[in-house]
Amino acid sequence: MSQSLLIEAGRLEARYGSRTVVRVDRLQLASGRTLALLGPNGAGKSTLLRLLALLERPRGGELRVFGEAVTGQERQGLRLRRRMATVFQAPLLTRGSVFDNVARGLRFRGLDRAIVRQRVEQWLTRFGIAHLAAQEGRTLSGGEAQRVSLARAFAVEPEILFLDEPFASLDQHGREALALELEEVLRTSRIAAVLVTHDRSEALMLADEVALLMGGVVRQSGPIRDVLARPTDADVARFVGVENLLSARVVQRQGDAVEVSMAGRAFPIPRAPGLEADILLCVRAEDVHLVAEGGAVEATRVSLDARVERIVPFGVPYRVHLDAGLPLVALAAERTLRRLDLREGSALVASFDPSRVHAVPRHATLPSPPVEG
Repeated sequence: MSQSLLIEAGRLEARYGSRTVVRVDRLQLASGRTLALLGPNGAGKSTLLRLLALLERPRGGELRVFGEAVTGQERQGLRLRRRMATVFQAPLLTRGSVFDNVARGLRFRGLDRAIVRQRVEQWLTRFGIAHLAAQEGRTLSGGEAQRVSLARAFAVEPEILFLDEPFASLDQHGREALALELEEVLRTSRIAAVLVTHDRSEALMLADEVALLMGGVVRQSGPIRDVLARPTDADVARFVGVENLLSARVVQRQGDAVEVSMAGRAFPIPRAPGLEADILLCVRAEDVHLVAEGGAVEATRVSLDARVERIVPFGVPYRVHLDAGLPLVALAAERTLRRLDLREGSALVASFDPSRVHAVPRHATLPSPPVEG
C-alpha cells in the first residue's frame, strides 16, 4: 500500500536577521512514518521543527503540507495546524485540572461533550494517569505533566504529531519508561510524527527515518538503520557512535569489494561508492573482540597485537582503550575483563570482522553551512 506524503520541503531556509540558521535541500514525511531530526545541541533541529509545524515562517524555499503549498497566510496556517499537534520540552499546562488540560484542544474544535469525555478518558488511561484526572495540572511532577501533554496531543487525533525533545526534562528512568510507551502508541496508532532529539537511542527506538543535522545543514538522511550503519563522513560517523576511525588506503578494487591496507595488513572490505585512495575505516567498539595474548583468532578476522591503556566503566560494558599501533576502543563485559585478567598494561589481541567495516573518505567534501547573508 503506497504512503502519501504529508510534508514535502525543498530548499527550505530559516533566518534570524541576516543570518541563515537552517537550510534543508529536501525533506519528506510520509503517512504512518516517524521522522527523527537528530543532531547535536544547536544544530537547528527545533528551528526546523517549527518551520514544518507552521509555527515559524520560512525565509526561503518551498513547503507543502497535506499536499498544499504553504503560502504563509494566517488563515491557511490556522486551518492546517488544526490537523497537527505539538508536544514541547516543557509541558505548558494551563490552569485547571488534568482532565481540563487534555480536553482543551477538543473543546476548541467544538466537539460534542460526550466525545470529549470519551477521548480524554481514553488517553488518560492509555498514558497511565487516569487517577490524576481531577488534580490541578500545575501541581504534577515533570513526568506526570509530560504524560498529560502527550495525552492532550493524541486526544485531538492529529494527522501529524510534532515532538520537540519530549523527554528532555525527565530523569533517565522516566525517559526510558515514557519512550517505551510512546513507541507503542506511535506503532499502533500509525500517526505520522516528527521527533527532535540529540539521543540516537531514542531516534532508533521511535523513528523510521532520520535527518541528521549539523550546523543547520542536513548532512545525511534516510532510513535510520541505514544512516547509523553507513554514515557518509567522519563527523556523522562520530555522532552516530562509531568510536574507531582507522586510517587506511585502497590498494585494489575488485567487483563488490575493495582491498585496503591498514597498519601493515591488507584485507577486503565491502565496497562503498565514491571512495578515494585515502579512507577511514569505521569500526564500532562493540565489534572489536578481545582474546588473550597468543590466543586463536579466526582467519577471516583482522587481528592486531595490542596493549591496554585504560579501562573506563561505561554503563553495563566497559570501554577498553588500546594501543594497537593505532588508537582502538573496544567494549567488554565485566566477565570478559575477569576472564582475560585485563588491567592497564595487559597485552592481548584485538580483532574485528572486515565484512562489518564501513569506509568513509578521509577528506570529505561537506555541504556548506548556513552563513550570514
